[in-house]
Amino acid sequence: MRRLLAVIVALLILSAFLGYTYHRVDAEVKNAESGLLSVSITALSCMSDMDAFKTMLETNTSADLLRERAGRYAYCAQVLSEASESLYELTGKETYRDIHAAASNLAVFFNHVRNSGEPKELLLKNVDVIVSIGDAISEVYKAELRGGLRKNQTGRLLNLTKGLSW
Repeated sequence: MRRLLAVIVALLILSAFLGYTYHRVDAEVKNAESGLLSVSITALSCMSDMDAFKTMLETNTSADLLRERAGRYAYCAQVLSEASESLYELTGKETYRDIHAAASNLAVFFNHVRNSGEPKELLLKNVDVIVSIGDAISEVYKAELRGGLRKNQTGRLLNLTKGLSW
């Protein structure tokens, strides 16, 4: 009888320890997800005014200023790409995979613009797509803030970024 009681007590202690460990890890995962969402939202906010390129091109802004703005967007896109990739790995949600791919496309494009001898030509060739991407990013940003991000929104963003040419 004592052996049975000892086994029962040992199993209770083990189950309590495992339950505590599970809940601690679950809390850490939720904290990581929350932090990554904050980073993603900040990066989306950074890129939500891409239609500024249209105004900059209309007012004949210097190539150096265009490069500086492209560099800012390249950095924000890279941050968004990395954060959304981590969110996809953490949650398995396809919307984050789409955001990762779209942000990667944007980072490559804006790095190309930044390092181009003629950034104005590249931007003029893509200005309508860039404005549409800015609108799609604003839509994704607002949906993410509300917690209602849908696959069709991120899919549209990804498709638009595939339309960039250089």
